[in-house]
Amino acid sequence: MDIENTLQKWDEARKKMEILEEKLKKYKSLIAKEMNKRDIDRLSSGGFTVTRRRNTRTYLSKESVPAEIWKEYSTRSSYDAFFLAKQN
Repeated sequence: MDIENTLQKWDEARKKMEILEEKLKKYKSLIAKEMNKRDIDRLSSGGFTVTRRRNTRTYLSKESVPAEIWKEYSTRSSYDAFFLAKQN
């Protein structure tokens, strides 16, 4: 395995994703504006349908509860995280 080549390709892919994520954000914003203007949560056109749902997530912050409650009810999970930085 050519690690240098793999890291280079990863960096290139990450940059492409950032560009695409910005475009997606822009398109979602335009659709949200149109939905808000029409006061709707479902929009169809040209064979596509977009449905907007409001998701709510409930969570508990360690700083907002007594330590004994945090200790008793908090859960811990582990996962791998990778961080790529290009060296100059």
